Amino acid sequence: MNDSQRIEELLHYFRMEQKEFAEMCGILPDTISNIKRCKQGISKKVLNKILLAFPTVNRYWLLDGEGEMLKSSTEQSIVGNNNIQGGDNYMVGSNNNDVPDLVKVLLAEKDKLLYEKDERIKEKDERIEELKEIIRELKSK
Repeated sequence: MNDSQRIEELLHYFRMEQKEFAEMCGILPDTISNIKRCKQGISKKVLNKILLAFPTVNRYWLLDGEGEMLKSSTEQSIVGNNNIQGGDNYMVGSNNNDVPDLVKVLLAEKDKLLYEKDERIKEKDERIEELKEIIRELKSK
C-alpha cells in the first residue's frame, strides 16, 4: 500500500473530506491532494502533524504500511498509563522534556474538539436562518 492509498484509507475511516482532514492536521489541502495523486510522499513534517491530530493512528503504518492502521488499545493515548503516541519517544514522566509533547497532543485533541463543535454550531446557525426564512414566508401569506 502506498502513501496515497494510506491517506485515502484514513479519509475513509475518519469519514472526512480532504479539505477537512487537512484543516484538522494543519496542513495545506494541496499537500494532501499531492500525496493522493502520488506527486509527493508523506514528509516527516506531515507525518507528525497527522499523528498529532489523530493520535490513534499507527506511526509505522502511516510511514510505510507496517502493521495495523490504528494502534492497539494498549498503545493508544492513555495518559493514565503515562503513554502518549504509543511510546515513540513520548513517555510521559520519564523527564521534563516530555511535557511539551504531551501538551502538543492534548492541544491537538482540544483543537479537534473545538473544530467539531464549531462545525455543529455553524450547521445549527444555518438551520436557524432557514427556519427564520420559513417564518417570514408564512407571515407574508
